[in-house]
This record gives sequence, structure tokens and C-alpha cells, in this order.
Amino acid sequence: MEIRKKILNKIEEGKEVEVIFFKVKFNNFRDVSYSTANEVTDREEWDECECALTLPDTYTDEGDETPLILSCHGAGSVVREADDKTGGLAYCRECLKRGYAVLDVCGSQPHGLTMGCPEHIFALHKAYLYAIKHYNLSSRVLVAGASMGGHTAMNFAHTFPGIVIALGLIYPRLNMDGVTIGDHYCIGTWDKTKKSETTGYSTHDRIVQIYRFPEDEWYAPNTIGFNPYLTRSYIGADGKRVVIPPCPIKVWQGDSDTIVDPVMVTEFVESVRRSGSYIEFHLMEGVGHKMNDVMRTELAMWFDRFI
Repeated sequence: MEIRKKILNKIEEGKEVEVIFFKVKFNNFRDVSYSTANEVTDREEWDECECALTLPDTYTDEGDETPLILSCHGAGSVVREADDKTGGLAYCRECLKRGYAVLDVCGSQPHGLTMGCPEHIFALHKAYLYAIKHYNLSSRVLVAGASMGGHTAMNFAHTFPGIVIALGLIYPRLNMDGVTIGDHYCIGTWDKTKKSETTGYSTHDRIVQIYRFPEDEWYAPNTIGFNPYLTRSYIGADGKRVVIPPCPIKVWQGDSDTIVDPVMVTEFVESVRRSGSYIEFHLMEGVGHKMNDVMRTELAMWFDRFI
């Protein structure tokens, strides 16, 4: 069942935008291969995920397909119809004006803090399938993500490379565990141990939960394929990491960001360049962890190249 609402919020400033809320079912079980017994270890644990889709004024049910963007929210957002929360749709405000449809999902937990885990990616894929089945939308998509949503966006592209045309990453979180670059230590999401006053959980606690760690300690096997700085990568003869992305990427990062380390983002860009793959990088002087109009405009211009 769909719920359509006219919402006056940050999607398009000063204008009411119709948002289509719906739910999809996805399998919340993941076989992490703890058991070696001669038995079926996979199971079906179906769960529901809230989703939000907005269509541009130019959308039609017939004729040319409307291009679709999957816009992945950060750790401070959710998709929740009950209080008009629309997740990452606001990132693509300029894209909506230019004729793009935009979709986001809450993820595999109601709190939205699923950090691009496999179940979140499976839920996003189910929402994508629903959207292209019920609306006249492109089956190959562009993917945007800001902050922790950058982690989700990268993981979706790695998991479904045949679907994704290009990525736009805004101050993206790309390392789950800490990484030392030269003499500088870039903290990972795993290092964020401060507990929330409202939930009582830290980001560290959430990783233990959603990545199914057997104990409260780092367990790398459960993160394979979902830790962007390590996925599809290797260490070159010079000792430097090389990352091979599934599609072209553009990254925006402020050099005054205290939430996502600019050194880590710069290293990720360089690691992609070492592979010979295409990536663009806009490092913005004096900008912190906040999206601005330059990022919104350039994101739309970047995606326009591929449509």
C-alpha cells in the first residue's frame, strides 16, 4: 500500500513536494557461515522496510523513462512516513528540478542506522525493483550518498554493478575500521564509542549488531564486500592500496570537516586513481560536514553527463 503526501520540507526549499511512501519486504537473514554441519543454514526472515519516492513535475506514465537516483541518507536521517521523514531525498533537490526521480529507504532497522550493511543493501534493491515495476523509471540508476550514506552508496554499487551508472559521494564515510595514512590516523566508524543519550547505543554498538559480530570486537570476515576502502582492492608493489570501483565516481569533501576525515577521503580518491579508474574530486576550502548549494548543483551536473 502506498501513502502519498504533500510535504513542505528540505527536498525542494519553499515548495510542497509529493512524496510516495511505501514498504517492501526483504530477507533480513544473512548466513555468516558459523555452522559447518551438513544442513541448510540459510533461512527466510522476512522484514519490512519503509521507502520514500518523489517524482519530478515532468514525470509521465508513458513515453521516455524518467531517470532514477537512489539517494542514501546519513546516520542522522531516517525514512519514516509517520513523521514525514524522507531520508536522503533532500540531497537531490537540484536533480529533482532537472527531471530526476529520487528514492531512499530507511534500511534494515527502523532507526535507519544500518550503515550500508548487507540487509540494508538488499532492502534498497527491493525498493528499486518496486519503483521500476510500478512507475515509468529507468532500470539503470545513479546513486548518491552523503556521510554514512556514501558508505551505503558504494556498497550498493559494488553489490549490483550492472545496475549503477555512476556515483556521487558527498563527504562520504568510506572506512569502517581505522586507517593510518602516513603519520595520520583516520578514525573509522568502529572507533565511535560515545553512546547516544536517546538510544543508549554508540555507532560501535550498532556495527556489532548489524554486522553480526560474534563478540564485542572487530570481526573482519563479516565486513567483506561492505567496507568500501577494502572492497575490490589490493596492495600494490609500492605498498599503497589500490581500489577498483564499479563505475565512475565524483566526490565532494570539505577540508574543515570534523565528522568525516578529509585525509581519508583524499586517500580513497588517490587509491581509485592508482587503479587507473575514473574519479573526480572537489575538495572545498573552509567547508565542514554540511551540504551546500555548490554540491547540490554539481551533483546534478555530474549526473546529467550520464543521462
